[in-house]
Amino acid sequence: MNDIKKLIGKRIRDLRQYSGLSQERLSEIADIDYRSLSHIECGDTFPSKSLLDIARALNVNVQELFDFEHLELNRQNMCAYVISNIEHLNDNDVKTLYRLVKAMR
Repeated sequence: MNDIKKLIGKRIRDLRQYSGLSQERLSEIADIDYRSLSHIECGDTFPSKSLLDIARALNVNVQELFDFEHLELNRQNMCAYVISNIEHLNDNDVKTLYRLVKAMR
């Protein structure tokens, strides 16, 4: 069960950060204590009672909280992840990423 708690916690944290929400803001929207959310994201507790509220607050269905495909670190998944998320970066971050990739070639 520890592995699933950590996976769910990481997924919720990733979705929260992708949405640009702080832990405090997500906990307000989901109507849960922000300390509880912190314990969930760290994988210390499973969000059994608040799972639906967290999914609703993140504007995702519950199934998406259990989507761990992005955690499989193979070349194809990593490239797809970078490509699908690059459009969400600001201009400075895109420049930094560009410079990093260029320096590695």
